Parts: sequence; structure tokens; C-alpha cells
Amino acid sequence: MKHYTGIIIIGMLCGAIMAAVQYSNVLKSTERRCYDFRFLVRGHIPVNDKIIIIGTDEKALDEIKDPFVFWNPYFAKIITAVAGGGAKAIGIDFLQTISLKDKVAGEDHDGIMADALMEAENVIMINLLRWDKDVNGLKALNPLPRYLYAADPDNIGFSNLTIDRDGCVRRQILLMSDIENNLYAYIGLKVIAKALNSHIEKKGNHILVGDYSIPVNEYNEMRINFAGPSGTIPMLSFYEVWEMASQENEDFFKEHFQDKIVLIGPGNIYSQDFKPTPYYRSKQYSGTPQTLGVEIIANTINTILQRNFIVPQEEWQTMAIIVFLGILTSFIAFQLPPAIGGFAAFAVLSIFVFISIMLFIHHTIVLPLICPAGSIPLAYTAVFAYRYTVEDKEKRMVKKIFKRYVSKEVVDEILKFPDALNLGGNRVHATILFADIRGFTSLSENTDPQRIVSLLNSYFSVMADIILKNKGTLDKYMGDGILAFFGAPVKREDHAELAVRSAIEMIAGLDTLNKDLNISPPLKIGIGIHSGYAIAGNIGSELKMEYTIVGDAVNTASRIEGVTKELNANILITESTFSQLKNDFNFDFIPEKEVFLRGKMKPIKLYRIE
Repeated sequence: MKHYTGIIIIGMLCGAIMAAVQYSNVLKSTERRCYDFRFLVRGHIPVNDKIIIIGTDEKALDEIKDPFVFWNPYFAKIITAVAGGGAKAIGIDFLQTISLKDKVAGEDHDGIMADALMEAENVIMINLLRWDKDVNGLKALNPLPRYLYAADPDNIGFSNLTIDRDGCVRRQILLMSDIENNLYAYIGLKVIAKALNSHIEKKGNHILVGDYSIPVNEYNEMRINFAGPSGTIPMLSFYEVWEMASQENEDFFKEHFQDKIVLIGPGNIYSQDFKPTPYYRSKQYSGTPQTLGVEIIANTINTILQRNFIVPQEEWQTMAIIVFLGILTSFIAFQLPPAIGGFAAFAVLSIFVFISIMLFIHHTIVLPLICPAGSIPLAYTAVFAYRYTVEDKEKRMVKKIFKRYVSKEVVDEILKFPDALNLGGNRVHATILFADIRGFTSLSENTDPQRIVSLLNSYFSVMADIILKNKGTLDKYMGDGILAFFGAPVKREDHAELAVRSAIEMIAGLDTLNKDLNISPPLKIGIGIHSGYAIAGNIGSELKMEYTIVGDAVNTASRIEGVTKELNANILITESTFSQLKNDFNFDFIPEKEVFLRGKMKPIKLYRIE
């Protein structure tokens, strides 16, 4: 329970940190880039065939010799022809605030334009809402009153773009008020309302127009689901359309504009009405110009008509995702080694990014990426810092204690199941093995000390390797003697078999050692083995402690080893050990006479291994 509490606490703390970062918006610019990346991965999406743009192209600039400010008659002719062709609504993305009545000899340009607006009856003009520091609020810069009243004062929408701090357009405000509390709608929204012959209504966090319900935030902003980079939405040449209007080609206008929403605006490279969008930032579209303002209007309209709204997550949902990923990563990092845990954390990160992209592509759902993704490496790092300073400190202590006594495999097994280990002491059922060199005292008296030390080191090395290989615990060396036990610290059902197998291999190993080192007279050992209950644990003082085993079973094994001298046997095992042997050994177990051991009231039956 303590383990899982730590997982949850660390995961929640890391999630809370990244949630705070998310709330502070310090990484908002990076998040915007991730938002743009999803558009680039997705690519183009379908465009509603009811939307068409007429752009003032380079050909018009070349062929029409009049300065652009005097193009009112050309606009008027196109508006009249498009309206006559059955267009549902026409949006004009040009703002004229200066009268030309007294500036053009012989022609009333303002009147020509006003007549076309009045005749069409479905033209939406634009205005601009600008900050006026004198009144400390927004004031509307409207087109000529003559145009405004000819088109109908209600047929006006602001063209202000909603631009992020990095200069990119990703969203659009649909409703704004000026200092006089006059409510204005964005031109794209007004054009839709005109095409549907509907009014605009704000209801909760949605703006309603016709049967369209547009999700917006508290600032009346809608995210624009751009269909693609500049040029994605069809754009007709202003000059070619004007030529058709001059030729009074009614079939052309019915074919191209019947029941359509038509936008007329700047469509040439010399226009100053360009803004970057998510697509503009991609190397994939290098050489592609920024998106025209009229194209941004068209993309806004397309988002609404296609009902292809981008749905951001609620703040609480984002926080929940961040905390969940923190806890999930914490759980993974607690369960796995660092390298595998790092790979698993990277896999979680990759899966989250993939899901985020797929949700956007197929369901237009936007999940924040940076802070949720950031909670994964943060939790991973925090967990391993915790493990290194707290949990792994205990493991390092266990390794330090046991690496001298048991094999690496046994140490790994101990660390895998640390709860099964009580370093304070456990009552265990184990098999104890004592081994002692015969006649070592007389050997040491007649042999050079350096030779004795060399022999002992070689002997202990061979014996230790055999014991550790058979998953035994090497307790201590006692002069020329060895104490080892099987069945602790890791519990094993076959501890008796492992001890007997070790004893047999120790005899064989000693024979090989005698031959290899040409030891004369050859070394001989006696081994006593007994199975029973004992206490295994850390025993000692504050100055020195060691993991060892104590108890009557240990004393019995020691005394059995002493009996090997009397019976001239290499290996003696007790009845309690013999009764636990299940596997067949290629050796004979020869019953010996029962013996009385010091301190024992009853005799013990022994078996010699030959």
C-alpha cells in the first residue's frame, strides 16, 4: 500500500506542476506551434462548394489602367452581375471611407457603386473597429454613409482579424461591441446570416445563425478550421469576371454563382492583406504566400457551413489528462528498470501524441500537447530520483550485504521480491553445510606461509563458486572451514537437494584442484549437512554486522562435519536432509550407524554419500 501511495503522490505532484505551467500559459507559444503541426499532418480537407472568391488579380492590375481607388464602376458591374446570377450573399472585403464624387470629372463613381449595392440587396459591407484612446474604447470606422444606406445599415460586418501574439491567425472573434454598445458581427458571420435570411443570436457558449450552432469561448472566438494553405478555396479572376459582366454573359453567372456565397476582395501578390496561418509555417509549403484576408473570411465561413468546428478541451479536462499521464508514468517508472522504464515512458509519450493527432484529424478535438507530454518525462525523472534516494538506497544496501554471500542471480531475485526479505531476522527452514580441510594444522606447520595462503585462496575460490552456482548463501570462512546454507534469504523448496549437489561437486572440484596445483599430499575435506529450522538475519553490533544463520540446526551440521573424521567419510547427511531428497543422484546413500551428538538426547541417523 505504501508503494502505491508513493506512485500516486509523485504522479499527482508532477501533474500538478505541469497543470500550473499549463494554467500560467508560459509555454503557450510552443503549444501554438504544436497546434499548427496538426494542420500540417492532416493536410487539406474538403471545401464547401457554396463558397467562391473573386480576387483582384495581377491581370486586373495590368489591364485596368485606372488607379485602384477609381475601380468603383468595375466593382459595381461585377456586383450587379453576380447578384443577377443568383448569389445568396456577397461580401465585399474593401473599405472605402473617402467620397469620389468631386474627384472624378464627368462620372459619379459613388453613385454607380451605391446603385449597384441598392439593386443587389444582399451585399455585406465591412467596417473596422479601432481602439480610440480618446474615448478609451472601440469605435467603428464605417464605409461612406451613401454606401452604407444603399446596402442597408444592417448589412455591415467588421473585418478585424484575431491575431495571436506570434502574428498568426488561428481563431476569429465573431461578435464585438463598440464604445457605444453597438453590437457588430464578423463579416463572415453576417454573410452566412444573409445567405440563410436569418438573424444572429448568442446563447450560452454558442452563437446561433439559422440551424448552425457555433461553439465559441468567453470572448466570442471561434477556432478556424483552415481547409489548407493559401489557394485552397477556389478564386476567380476579377478581370475575367468583369469581362463576362461587360459581355452580359448571364449563363456564366448562373453557372458559377447560383445559390453561392461570393466574397470579393484583394487576391494579388501586391496586396498588403496577407497574414500567416498554421499552414504558412510549414517547410512543406515553402514558397506558398501567406493567406489573404478574404481567404481567412472564406475559411471561417467554410468551418461554419461544414460544421467542422475545432473543439478545445475544457480546462478541467486538460488538468485531468495531465495528472493522469503523470500517475501512469509514475506507475510505469516504479515497476520497471531505468532503461526499460525510459523506453516505456517514451512509448506512452508517443502514443499520447499519436492519439492527439488522430483526434484532431478525425474528430477535430484539440488536446494540449506540451504540458501533458511534459508530465511524462517529469514524472519519470521524479520517480527515478525518488527511487535512487529512497527505494534504491535500500536495494543498494541489500546488494552490499548479499553480494559477498550469494550469486548475482540470487541478489536479483531478492531485489525482485524485497517484501519477502526481513533483514532483521527470519525463522527459516534451511539446509546447512559445513566443510573442513582434513589435517590442515599439520599441513600449515610444514608448509611455507605464502604457499598456505595461496592454497587456501584457490580452495575457497573453487568452493565458493560451486556454492553460489547452486544458489547457496556463503556465510563465512572459519580458518580452513566453510559455513554455507541453502533456503535463505530466498526461500527454496529444494534447499536440501541443492546442498547435497554442492557437496558432491565440492569433492569433485577439490580433486581437480589437487591435480591442477600438484598438491602433495592432496587436500581432503569432510562435509556435514543437516536440514532444520534456524534464524537467518543481520547479526552483530553497530560497528560490524553480517548476514548469517544461527540455531540448533547450525550446531548440528557443525557436529556432523566433525563426525566425518571418525567415520572417515567425505560427506555425511542427516535423516532430515535425506528425507527431503526427491531427485535421483548418481551416487549411493549408505546408511551409517546412529550417533549421539553432544547436547542431544536422541541419536541421529546419518547417511554417507559415496
